[in-house]
Amino acid sequence: MKIETTNRGFGLVTHPVYPPENPCNADSRLVQESSIICDEYDDAIHKPGSSALWIGEHHHLYREEVAELVEYLTRWLETGRLAKD
Repeated sequence: MKIETTNRGFGLVTHPVYPPENPCNADSRLVQESSIICDEYDDAIHKPGSSALWIGEHHHLYREEVAELVEYLTRWLETGRLAKD
């Protein structure tokens, strides 16, 4: 897994797509901060990317990778960002 930032400034966690033996295999979005603003969250307008997440598809994660993903998701819940600032 890699943590990156999109050209719009949103956090992005990438991971190889399943199946890994596919010659066209490349990293793709596993989780990304969304630009959607939910007005149910008082701080959403001041914290872009903290209202919702995009979740990828076709990823198989081993236990160690799930643990790493949980760390990113927990950080996002606590701070509104996937990456450490």
